[in-house]
Amino acid sequence: MDITQAVVLNLAFALILANVPFLRLATVRRWHPAWNDFIGWVAGYALWMSASLMLEAASGKMVNKSWEVWAITSALFAVLSFPGIVWRHLLQK
Repeated sequence: MDITQAVVLNLAFALILANVPFLRLATVRRWHPAWNDFIGWVAGYALWMSASLMLEAASGKMVNKSWEVWAITSALFAVLSFPGIVWRHLLQK
């Protein structure tokens, strides 16, 4: 797999993981639904970044990460979750 395919696969994985919490596959009934969405979103972000770091390690070019990388990737993940937010909170009413 070359680097272009790895990047496209990584972004597609991020798009899927960003929208999964809004499908309501698993909820904790005693929590507010917004907390379920947020916890699922954070878990998806952690899973995506773990997969990204493993993919980077497999390519053999690990780079030190400062706070800017985490801020930009969390913002990207938030933007990718926009379709799920719209579907769950705006179109379901």
